Amino acid sequence: MNKGLIIISSILITIAAIGGFFYLSKKNDPEMTFIKIKSSIDNKDLAAFNQLVDVDQVLNSVIDQYIDYSTKANNGELDISTGLIAFMRPSIISIIKEQIETSISQGQINIPKTVDGLSTEVLGLLTLAHGDGANFKGIKDQKIEGTQAELTLQVQLDGSDRVDDLIVKFRQKGDIWQIYDVKNLAALVDSYVAVNGQ
Repeated sequence: MNKGLIIISSILITIAAIGGFFYLSKKNDPEMTFIKIKSSIDNKDLAAFNQLVDVDQVLNSVIDQYIDYSTKANNGELDISTGLIAFMRPSIISIIKEQIETSISQGQINIPKTVDGLSTEVLGLLTLAHGDGANFKGIKDQKIEGTQAELTLQVQLDGSDRVDDLIVKFRQKGDIWQIYDVKNLAALVDSYVAVNGQ
């Protein structure tokens, strides 16, 4: 065997070992949850998805943030449509959970572009969740403290010159990290409204 081939083989083995070590050291980090979520969706595995995302808590947080955003935009007053959302929270969560479950089990993750009765802000968030019109720019910050973690993701909407921070909160449950909250949605709604001239 010639010396060059031995050196190249040694370098490749070293790179593979470092890559394997890096993968093993990162495979239980919070950011790997997103890969596991995609895998659960691709495999139509609703049980795995529900282990990775506390859908009830995330949806409650999204509704709370929307109500807060709408109230602030309406000079501290609750308008009729926002009041209805607050009043119908259990029904809304049940309907959305059912749609998520059906979409995952049938392998049809499909978020509609228009739905009668939904505001442009809500449609913007649904579109963002589906991945259309939003570009992931990277992880700005990661904090892990015991069984709690927080990732600050940077997202830029198509047509926007602004990059917004999206804060995703995790809790460790056994050997997985479960998403239980998503914060700072108001900034994304502002960007969506600015881009769409609303």
